[in-house]
Amino acid sequence: MGTRVISCWLAVLLLVLTTWHAVAGETKGPPAGYRIGPNDVIRIQVFGEEDLSVEARVSGDGKLDYPLLGVLQVGGKTTQDLQALLTKRLSAGYVRSPKVTVSIARHRNVYVSGEVKTPGGFPFEDGLTAQKAVTMAGGFTDKAVRNGLTITRRSEGHEQTFNAPLTTPLLPDDMLVVAQLQKFYLMGEVMRPGPYPFEEQLTAKKAVSFGGGYTDKADKKTLKVTRVTESGAQTIAIGPDDLILPSDILAVGSHNYKVYISGEVRAPGAYPYSENISLQKALTLAGGVTEKADRKEMTVRRVVGGQEQTLVLPLEAAVQPEDLIVVREGQKVYVTGEVKTPGRYAYEAGATVQRVLTLAGGVTEKAEASVVKLTRTTAEGVETTVVALDAAVVPEDIILVVPKSDRFYVSGEVKNPGGYAHKEGLSLQKALAMAGGATEKGDVERVQVVRIVNHQEEHVAVTLESLVLPEDTIVVAERQKVYVTGEVRTRGGIRMRRGCRCRRR
Repeated sequence: MGTRVISCWLAVLLLVLTTWHAVAGETKGPPAGYRIGPNDVIRIQVFGEEDLSVEARVSGDGKLDYPLLGVLQVGGKTTQDLQALLTKRLSAGYVRSPKVTVSIARHRNVYVSGEVKTPGGFPFEDGLTAQKAVTMAGGFTDKAVRNGLTITRRSEGHEQTFNAPLTTPLLPDDMLVVAQLQKFYLMGEVMRPGPYPFEEQLTAKKAVSFGGGYTDKADKKTLKVTRVTESGAQTIAIGPDDLILPSDILAVGSHNYKVYISGEVRAPGAYPYSENISLQKALTLAGGVTEKADRKEMTVRRVVGGQEQTLVLPLEAAVQPEDLIVVREGQKVYVTGEVKTPGRYAYEAGATVQRVLTLAGGVTEKAEASVVKLTRTTAEGVETTVVALDAAVVPEDIILVVPKSDRFYVSGEVKNPGGYAHKEGLSLQKALAMAGGATEKGDVERVQVVRIVNHQEEHVAVTLESLVLPEDTIVVAERQKVYVTGEVRTRGGIRMRRGCRCRRR
């Protein structure tokens, strides 16, 4: 009998130990030297003490509320540190020889930003690489540099940023940034003009090869780069071994003279030069200007005496060989608020607020036509003022048509019938005073209020102390009259007063 009981207890103990190791094996150990931080989910198991075995999230300040011991500061500790701390604290009068195991149930997030489809934070998991994190973020966008990954990592209170291949393992709290693809542009006598991905140590010769090489008309010695610097755009002659920088425009010249057209035209590119060609005709070669273009003046970059000059010319001006014509986007004014077609509109010299509102289709029925606000950026800052309709506008002005405020209406025997701005708590007596009060013919004891209730008009009984609601119509009636004729001294109509009686004398 005793042997059978001992065997039974051994079987139970074996089952408990098997279950314990199975549960403990569900969570892999954290990376070497990993320190607990906010949002980590910690699993603490005390053998034989179910009430002390918990799974909880570390708070933002690195603390954890644990049974019996209260709030513990666990942030910055390793799992081994926390395990030793719990063992020591529980041994001090709570549990005899506690067997404590601490593991990370769920790590805090890693973060992916830049040129990925769904940037954000994602749960860390063991074995997570940069490649897998990008996949979790929806993959690369079309603008991504697939070998341009950087990782920002905080360790021991210090932050470091380094370049990383896709196979780089990630740690919790890592920030992975996918860089945007930089480009350069080919134009002129190349087989396939257009934008191309930039790469380090890119020479002009290699850049031309991206575009399919030179055309038959190309002058391989005539290479020009238009480059934007702190002092502005510059066009310089370069050789085939000179380096190309991001956003450079590399133009390959031809044995035949060309003019180059870019900016707000429908078909930018290089076009054959002919004698006495005007800017207007040159733009026609490029398909004409777009809707956004400034149609009055064009910018022409021209080399004069070995130096590039930027000229602003009218459409009738003549083009010279190798000119670069840049069609700028036109100046705009912006209209918003209660207009029929809000948006941006081409600025016209001398335009007024009224003219711009006409371009926007006019104001809506909800507009407070007498209140138009104009926001303008000046050297002193941004200013917003109420302006008249004949006020002049300047480029980049923002015109706001304000919606109507709540109103009520007064008619009948008042001195100034019309609509008035409604205010909360407005009484009938004050509303009549706003309309100038009743006329001599008005009967303030016979005032009617027409009110919309459930989309239907109703006549509401009121007193002078009654509240007026938005859209109410107040009607002051004319005093009633009685008419006297016959053998009286003054025949005619007499205004009726309440309680008035006729007496014979």
